[in-house]
Amino acid sequence: MDTSTAISTAKVLGPTISLATAGMILSISAFSTPLLSSDARSQSSEKPSPSSTLPAIRFIFSRGSHVIPESAAVAAANFGFLAYHAPSTVVNVLGMEIGSRAGFIAAGVLSMAIGPITQIMLPICNNPLREMGELERQGRGSEISEDDLKEMVQKFEWLNYVRGAVILAGGMLGLAVITA
Repeated sequence: MDTSTAISTAKVLGPTISLATAGMILSISAFSTPLLSSDARSQSSEKPSPSSTLPAIRFIFSRGSHVIPESAAVAAANFGFLAYHAPSTVVNVLGMEIGSRAGFIAAGVLSMAIGPITQIMLPICNNPLREMGELERQGRGSEISEDDLKEMVQKFEWLNYVRGAVILAGGMLGLAVITA
């Protein structure tokens, strides 16, 4: 593959993968976690049921951990490739003038920023949710406070929105630099 074909491919893959990954992350917060923070089987209960919520969270965590980090890395690699091959030009993005290389580097950094954000999320909400999930898996779901479970799911939802917004910003910045 010649360099011009590789650059054209990276211009498609970088923003597309970044934006698709943002869509996956934001969809979890917009559609899944609101259902998980209440008992989906009961319209009268505003508290989540450990027996239905925790297996669903375990499923979300296991699928996300196999797809999202790799997608962010591929998007960032494409932006890095574009930064390496970008001409030394200045582009106008949202009324700001930035170098095209700097724009691609920033897009790559924003795409990879979900890693540190995830590391912040782990001790705050993901680890407690995993611990609750392990109790539920062992048949000890009655030991789990529904209020604590709801609080952890809601923290996960909002921290996940932050994670999605950051990679979304990376994809949009990369796209803006490409189209400028």
